[in-house]
Amino acid sequence: MRRRTFLASAAAAAGPLMCGISGTTASVQHNNRRTFATPAEAAGSPRETLAYVAAAAAGAGARTPDYLATVDLDPTSRTYSQVVHRLRMPHAGDELHHFGWNACASCHCERARRFPVIPGLASGRIHAVDTVDPLRPMMHKVIEPAEVIAKARLTGPHTVHCLSDGRIMVSMLGDERGDAPGGFLLLDERFEVAGRWEASREGMCFNYDFWYQPRHHVMVSSEWAAPNTAPRVSSLPTSRQVGTAAGFTSGTGRSGGLPRASTSARRGWSRWRSASTTTRPARTGSPGPPSRA
Repeated sequence: MRRRTFLASAAAAAGPLMCGISGTTASVQHNNRRTFATPAEAAGSPRETLAYVAAAAAGAGARTPDYLATVDLDPTSRTYSQVVHRLRMPHAGDELHHFGWNACASCHCERARRFPVIPGLASGRIHAVDTVDPLRPMMHKVIEPAEVIAKARLTGPHTVHCLSDGRIMVSMLGDERGDAPGGFLLLDERFEVAGRWEASREGMCFNYDFWYQPRHHVMVSSEWAAPNTAPRVSSLPTSRQVGTAAGFTSGTGRSGGLPRASTSARRGWSRWRSASTTTRPARTGSPGPPSRA
């Protein structure tokens, strides 16, 4: 399956999961009620009536900007299952990808779930969208890639997760030159670039998705490819340019629910690979055989 076809089908399937705000009005109190301490609480809550879905313009070099689609999920509505609003991005060529909220259950209802943070994988832009009017989201701020490079020396924004202290973390696929391994970008509550999270990239070869378990102070990340090679990843001749491992970061917890990002408190990147991927050539400067984490 072509990558863009896969992304389109995945977005359609994941629409309800990347859900919007129930009802037709929004407030801090209302949005706080849409965060839950456990999956069981979320499963027992009223169903969502809106979904926000990233729509990427088809075809390489497309000149039409991507947009964020608002989809009606209310089965009693006359526009049920239809796109009822489109927020077009300010520029073409973003390739909107994974996105997340500025606040979630880890914030313990101290912050409103109001701003989807939407990276452009191809452009490097990061968009903060305001859903104060749930039916008609509007652009709040655009972080240009030049600012991220100047302040954090990272490119290729991919996955967004909120932290309990109000900050937002974004996995980045590349360094300032677009080469691996990348790292993790931090944004503050005003969507200003606050630097990078990791104290060291020792053990990292590539970066991609990530998630963390705050109760156990463990973060798990996967690998894909660097921004410079991602557009042709399916035709790369060797696995040297494609990630095949999962990274486990553990240590003493801190505000934000993540392992402490300091060399003295971190155990580093333990790496795991399945038997089918153990033929990847060793990388210069990388650790020896991966440890089972």
